[in-house]
Amino acid sequence: MTDQGPNLQQQLQQQATQNAQNFYGQSIGSLKSQVQNYRSQLEQYSQQISGDDAQAQIQEMVDSYIELESSIDQAAQDMGVEDQMNQAAEQTQQQIMQTAQGAAQQAQDTAGQVAGQAQQAAGQATDQVGQVAGQAQDTAGQVTGQAGQAVRGVQDTVGGLTGGQQGGGGPLGGVTDQVGQVAGQAQDVAGGAAQQAQDTAGQAAQQGQQAVGQAAQQAGGGQQQGGQEPNATQAAQQKAQELGVDLSQVQGSGAGGRITVRDVQQAANQ
Repeated sequence: MTDQGPNLQQQLQQQATQNAQNFYGQSIGSLKSQVQNYRSQLEQYSQQISGDDAQAQIQEMVDSYIELESSIDQAAQDMGVEDQMNQAAEQTQQQIMQTAQGAAQQAQDTAGQVAGQAQQAAGQATDQVGQVAGQAQDTAGQVTGQAGQAVRGVQDTVGGLTGGQQGGGGPLGGVTDQVGQVAGQAQDVAGGAAQQAQDTAGQAAQQGQQAVGQAAQQAGGGQQQGGQEPNATQAAQQKAQELGVDLSQVQGSGAGGRITVRDVQQAANQ
């Protein structure tokens, strides 16, 4: 019993230590995966924005995450839980990817619904524009016909009054000339009204087509680097002092030739 007691206690201690190491490795592995994900998002933001100042600020943040990743790796190495950390990091990364894919699929479904609604609205707008254009053309034709009928009626009336004396020698010769001028002006007005109605119909159709094109485009739906001299982020400067790297001999890969922590680490490994 005396030998079994210490052995059992030792086994329990070893088991507790192993459980603590596993928990620690899983914790920092999950943390490392999240840090890597955040750093990747920052790097994507840096590529999307313009302006050296904004890119320099984001690069400072990226370097901070890189330093944090290095600290996590060192802690895992010191505690001998690198395997547990890497396994937990991989599992967390898979969970993040699955969540991102689900969100992306949901966004695509929503975008498809919006696109369908926009196309339907565009089709309705096209039909309405076609109806308006047809009505405008019909109205123009009616105006032209009515004007023609009015002119013919005036001419018939004049013919009856003059009794065939359209040579200007009769007593109504002057009136005949005036009526002829009025008839000509009426025809001009009728023609102008018809042309204006057709132009209006054409403009309405064109505007409708433009609106349809814009709706379809919405449904379907270079950065310039400055020539500043190469410099280094604060984290890169600290890393260079720590590793004894001469920054003047390092070529920066950041925005505007800015030297990052990775550049310093690569220079130190060469």
